[in-house]
Amino acid sequence: MADRKYAYNFNGSAAYDYRSNAVPKPRPAVLPEEKPVQHAKKLPKAKPVIAPLAVLGIVAAALLLLMVVYSYVQLYETKGRVDELSSQLTEARANTAKLRSTYESRIDLAAIEARAKELGMTLPSSRQTVYLNVAGADHAEVLQVDERSYFEKAWDALTGSFHGMLEYFR
Repeated sequence: MADRKYAYNFNGSAAYDYRSNAVPKPRPAVLPEEKPVQHAKKLPKAKPVIAPLAVLGIVAAALLLLMVVYSYVQLYETKGRVDELSSQLTEARANTAKLRSTYESRIDLAAIEARAKELGMTLPSSRQTVYLNVAGADHAEVLQVDERSYFEKAWDALTGSFHGMLEYFR
């Protein structure tokens, strides 16, 4: 059995007994017939299709980005304007205090009393004094309600922002 294990050898797909003197017949060197290669039909290349919803999304994102940039520009300009107005307010308050002190320093009560006597004015008597009670009850003021819908308000805000953006870029 051990002899049989290695008794056969093979050449390609034909097995032969190598212990015998039989030599396999040499095969003639014949090339196989050349088969014509069928080329696959070239399909036309598919043109890339742009989805309209994707374009709409990109446009919406771009508009939102522009609106955010525009709102930051408005915020920056408004802060600058607030700073400018607050400095003007400080200057105006300082000027008001200066003018008030100048005004109060020029008041001469003795000259005013003398001029009043020249014009025939006198101090009021106790019968001429009338006291008024101005303490009144609390009252409420009814504001007018804006009867536009939220969509109309949002549309007005959107168009106002758009017009403001156009004004900015001009």
